[in-house]
Amino acid sequence: MTEKQNKESGRKWDGRSRPSNDLYKKNYDEIFKEKTLHEELMEGFEKEQADLEKEEAEEGDKQR
Repeated sequence: MTEKQNKESGRKWDGRSRPSNDLYKKNYDEIFKEKTLHEELMEGFEKEQADLEKEEAEEGDKQR
């Protein structure tokens, strides 16, 4: 076995290519997967609900 072959077998990731694992696939799908209209609307609704809850909490703190 040559030195180069031995070195290649020990290298898991070269820093340039992407490691293919479940986390990479999940993140790739979140970024590039086209969302349905329902998914888009639900994200907007959830964000709006979180903003309202935050505002209500801030108003409650101001009244104290």
